[in-house]
Amino acid sequence: MFLHYLRFGRMADRNLLCLLIFIKLIVCWLVKTFYVPDEYWQSLEVAHRQAFGYGYLTWEWNYKIRSYVYPFVISIIYKTLAIFRLDSPEMIIFLPRLFQAMLSGFAEYRFSKWTQNDLTTVFLLMNPFWNYCATRTLINTLETSLTMIALSIFPWNEKDKHKSNFIWLVGFMFFIRPTAAIMWAPLCLYHVYIFKKSIIQLIKDYFFIGLCVSGIAIAIDSYCYGQLVVTPWEFFKVNVLTNVANHYGKQPLLWYLYSALPVFLLIKVIILPFVIRDIIYEKKLISKPLISLVIIVWTITIYSLLPHKEHRFILPLIPLLVYLITNFNYQTYVSEKLKNIIVFILLFINFGLLCYIGVVHQQGSTKIMHYLRYEIYNSQFDIDVMFLTPCHSTPFYSYVHQNISMEFLTCEPNLQNQDNYLDEADIFFNDPMAWLEKRYTNSTIPLFVVMYDNLASRIKGFIDNYHLVLSVFDSFHPSTNRGSNLYLYKFKYKTIPI
Repeated sequence: MFLHYLRFGRMADRNLLCLLIFIKLIVCWLVKTFYVPDEYWQSLEVAHRQAFGYGYLTWEWNYKIRSYVYPFVISIIYKTLAIFRLDSPEMIIFLPRLFQAMLSGFAEYRFSKWTQNDLTTVFLLMNPFWNYCATRTLINTLETSLTMIALSIFPWNEKDKHKSNFIWLVGFMFFIRPTAAIMWAPLCLYHVYIFKKSIIQLIKDYFFIGLCVSGIAIAIDSYCYGQLVVTPWEFFKVNVLTNVANHYGKQPLLWYLYSALPVFLLIKVIILPFVIRDIIYEKKLISKPLISLVIIVWTITIYSLLPHKEHRFILPLIPLLVYLITNFNYQTYVSEKLKNIIVFILLFINFGLLCYIGVVHQQGSTKIMHYLRYEIYNSQFDIDVMFLTPCHSTPFYSYVHQNISMEFLTCEPNLQNQDNYLDEADIFFNDPMAWLEKRYTNSTIPLFVVMYDNLASRIKGFIDNYHLVLSVFDSFHPSTNRGSNLYLYKFKYKTIPI
C-alpha cells in the first residue's frame, strides 16, 4: 500500500526532523515566484535598511504599527554576512529564506509529533498553499510556524495543565502580528478552564511570561524606532480605529468560506462538512478535534467580519484544517486500497499545483529584479530606476543591494481623511501620460523603467525614448493594471562618457 511506506511515526526523531527540513530546503529552491509585497517590504526591505543604512520603509513603519522583531532577526543575519564580507545579493536574498525554511521544517516536525498521524503529516507536507508560503519571509509564515510549535507544547490534557511554555510563543506572535490574539483567545480560555484549581499559579505564569515577552519586544522596537514604542497599541489605533485596511480592497462576508478554504484544501474541502458532523456526533466536550474546530470557526468568523480579507491572514489555520480532514473516519466510506489510490492522486495534483504557483505564476517580479541587478552592476552610468507598476509589485533594495536611486508609484491609504482621495498609483493609471509629463517637466527621465506590457501603448510618447531590454512572462491572469509580461526599458541616448 502507498501509505505503508510513509510511517513517519516510526522514524527516529532526528531522522524525521532532518527529512522535514530537507524537504523544506527543496521547496525553498523550487519556489521562485512573487506572492504578496509583504514578503519583501515588511521584512527584507526593513532588515536591509536596518543592517546597511539604506532602503525604503513603507508608511506602516512611519506610523510605527509594525514590530521590528522579525526584521531585526533578519538584520542580524545581514550584519553577520557583512562582517565576513559575504553580503552578496544572492546571499542577501537566499539566507533569510533558508532560515525560514528550516524554521518551517522544525515546525512541521513538532506538529507531526503532536498529531501522531502519518496522513496528517503527508497532507501538510504536500499542501500546495502551505508550501507556496512556507519558505517566504512573510510575517504570516512565521506566525504559522510558531503556531505549529505552540500547538505541540500546549497542555491539551489536564495532566499537563501546569505547562505554560506555549505562552512565550503566543506572546511573541501577538507582538509580531497582533491579530494572532484572535486565534489564540479560545485556547487561552481553555487553558484557564483546565487550570482552574491553580488559578494563582496561572496568573503568575501569564503575568511573568507576558512581562518578559513585552519587555523584549518593546526593547527591540524602541531600539529600532529610536523611541519608546508599543507596536500593538499603535497597530490598534491605526488599523482598527481608522479602518485603514479597507483602502486595499473589500471582500464579501463569506469570502473565506468560498475562496480561502478551497484554496487551502482543494477538493478535500468537500470532506469538511462530514468531519464537522462526526465531531459533533461524538459529543465529547473536551477533545483535540472539537477544540480545533472551535478555533477554526471562531477565527474565520472574526476575520469574516473585517472588510479587507486575504488568504494569508488565516494561513495559521492550515495545520488545524489538515488535522481535521485527516481525522475523518474514511473506513466507513472507502476501502483501504481506494484510500491509498485517492491519497496518491491528491499528492500528484498537489505537487503539480505547487510547481505552477511556485515556478510559473507571477515569476516576472523576481526575474526582472535579477536582470536589473545585472544591468546595475555592469552599468557605466549613474543609475536611476522608475517602477511604473502597481505599488510594491517587485522586491526592491534587498534584491539589488546597491544604494542607487529607485522610485515607484506609492499607494498610501487616506490617513488624513481627505475627500475623493486617490493615491499616487491611482492618479498615474487614470492618466499616465499627464502624470509623466508633470513628473519629468524639470528633471531627467530615468535610465531604467519597469512596467507591465499593457501600459506600453498608453505611454508611447514616453517609451519612444527607450529600447526594450527584457520581456519576462509573469502571469496567465492579467488584470487592469497588471499585464501578462513585465518589461524592462533602458534609455536610448545615454552614451559612454569620455
